[in-house]
Amino acid sequence: MTLQEIFIQNLKFYRKQKGLTQNELTLRIDKSYNYINGVEQKKSFPSPDVIERIANTLDIQPYLLFMENGCHENAMAFNADDYIDKITTTLCQRLKEDICREVQEAFGKHKN
Repeated sequence: MTLQEIFIQNLKFYRKQKGLTQNELTLRIDKSYNYINGVEQKKSFPSPDVIERIANTLDIQPYLLFMENGCHENAMAFNADDYIDKITTTLCQRLKEDICREVQEAFGKHKN
């Protein structure tokens, strides 16, 4: 998922959570007619100052609009299998390191 797609999903989520239509949000951030519709349709992307105005209007911190798991829809897109693979790899590596250390200590004790 691209950063723009993440932004759009989060924007839609927080806008709807606030109970605002696209047009109502557009008016509150002092932009021209259908501005938010254009953003949500990937036709344009807001500048940093507009992102700040959007966040202020939605009563959220601006960074929440860019968080991959910032809203329910993005959290549901989270790939659990990839996460499980990453954790498994990390745990296996740690286990291997622990076993190697134990074996080295055991052989080191027998050498004396």
